[in-house]
Amino acid sequence: MKVFAHRGASGDYPENTILAFDKALELDIYGLELDVHKSKDGHLVVIHDEDIQRTFKGKGLVADYTLAELKKFNCRKFEFIENLNCKIPTLREVFELIKNTDITLNIEAKTDLIHSDLEQDILDLIKEYNFEEKTLISSFNHECIKIFKNLNNNLKYGALYGCKNDYASESNVVEHARKLGVYSINISKDLITKEMVDLAHENGLKIFVYTVNTPIIMRKMIEFNVDGVFSDYPDLMNEIIKEN
Repeated sequence: MKVFAHRGASGDYPENTILAFDKALELDIYGLELDVHKSKDGHLVVIHDEDIQRTFKGKGLVADYTLAELKKFNCRKFEFIENLNCKIPTLREVFELIKNTDITLNIEAKTDLIHSDLEQDILDLIKEYNFEEKTLISSFNHECIKIFKNLNNNLKYGALYGCKNDYASESNVVEHARKLGVYSINISKDLITKEMVDLAHENGLKIFVYTVNTPIIMRKMIEFNVDGVFSDYPDLMNEIIKEN
């Protein structure tokens, strides 16, 4: 089973920071998962929310700040406030961190509420680093995936699903993903069933499940034979895998 460190080792360190990614690289993981927005001056930055206030000491939209302004905000977790590796990183900084590893990167394009035309920029950076074989691009915005595929149909794409409405136009999630032409179904642990996994595999689709953080759910994912999981606690996930 492929284990992705969800926003880095985010169960123990501030999510989507260089520190969290660096600590995750010390573990036996298949990949890192992260979220990408675009700054006011066009830089690809790694942060989950459109608004910075949940994770950083500030407020306002990522899209309203330049990269230099974003870099001034300190991490909200008090024990990491002064840690320089807990600033908002750029996607390029993460690429630099993993460029000499065999780590796969799941890049979630955060275009759910604000579409900032980041698709070509992400593809250009992937090409610059020759990361075509070690990248999976995902999004809840399936129109965004279509844009990516129109620009470059040779990469791996994952369609994210958080509720049944995300695939309501089709009879089931596998049919929806199949028509999108994606590599994987990246789906909430609350939606996954063994029948869904089996049907996906019959149709040549991978199933990656988020966010798998408890031993009970971890064991269930092993039982379901999913292809991979996104976890805030990748070391715990590996411990559970070794038990089976």
